[in-house]
Amino acid sequence: MNMEPIFTRRVHPGIARAAQHCLDLAGRKELPRRSDFRPSAVRSILGYIFLIDVVPGPDSYFFKLFGVHMSVLYGNDLTGKHLGQIDNEALRACLRSTYDAVVAERTFQYIRGQYVWNDCSVGIERLLVPMTDEEGQINSIFGLAIPDVSTD
Repeated sequence: MNMEPIFTRRVHPGIARAAQHCLDLAGRKELPRRSDFRPSAVRSILGYIFLIDVVPGPDSYFFKLFGVHMSVLYGNDLTGKHLGQIDNEALRACLRSTYDAVVAERTFQYIRGQYVWNDCSVGIERLLVPMTDEEGQINSIFGLAIPDVSTD
């Protein structure tokens, strides 16, 4: 997994730490294994991470973990919910498209931009990293989103 674009630009230190952690987990493998990931290993950014299970079927993304700061940012806790349960149709479609691309391309995605929903706009840096099962099939997505405003 080549994350050089992350390390050759100025990114939030939490993004850099998460990217390095994912590289360390991957080792010589193409992608990190989900079974190797422990949220406690990224304790300093735990409130900003989310883990998405990739499951078969039409509602193919399930939020296994949704950090407390993410819940404040989005206005609700998505832990234990499927992507299809997000009420905002435009946001749901955008996230589905993004997650589909991460899975299909088998590569990380980093963005710095604006999230716009619920009549507000927040600057954000986000990292998505696909993770695999023991056979190399993508079974989850590690996500980290850090806003440019405090969520405390």
